[in-house]
Amino acid sequence: MWSVGNNSRQPGFTLLELLVVLMIASLMLTMVAPNVSQVMPGSELKAFARHTTALLRELRSEAVSRADVRALRFEPEQRRFVTPQLSLEWPDQVLVELNAGQLPALMTPVAESQTLMFFADGSSNGGILLLQGEAARQYRIQVDALTGRVKIHD
Repeated sequence: MWSVGNNSRQPGFTLLELLVVLMIASLMLTMVAPNVSQVMPGSELKAFARHTTALLRELRSEAVSRADVRALRFEPEQRRFVTPQLSLEWPDQVLVELNAGQLPALMTPVAESQTLMFFADGSSNGGILLLQGEAARQYRIQVDALTGRVKIHD
């Protein structure tokens, strides 16, 4: 027969033990978290490349849906891209180079050679955006002139 006494203990952890373990784990996490970017080089570059690609696709979509021209201006001195709605700065360790495509000289002012433009029919002036990071890691974002499609290559 089973007898229940005052001395029987259930297996498990006390609340105090769990709190101590959680406190130690949170202290370790606060020391390790700032070093994640050093452990994973290129993660910031990859995130920036994806963000830039998404921005270009959004500009193309807006140009088509609003039947208007949308543009992304390249400002290397300020280390940023500019649209009428926002300004996107790139990280310090990322180098950006823009080789914008060229429309015929009569259609494209010289000042727009540092601008990726999307037109109402979905086309673009085209170009290649090269993003380079540390350890020779790079992403190439290609904007097709005929279709305006944006592709990312690593």
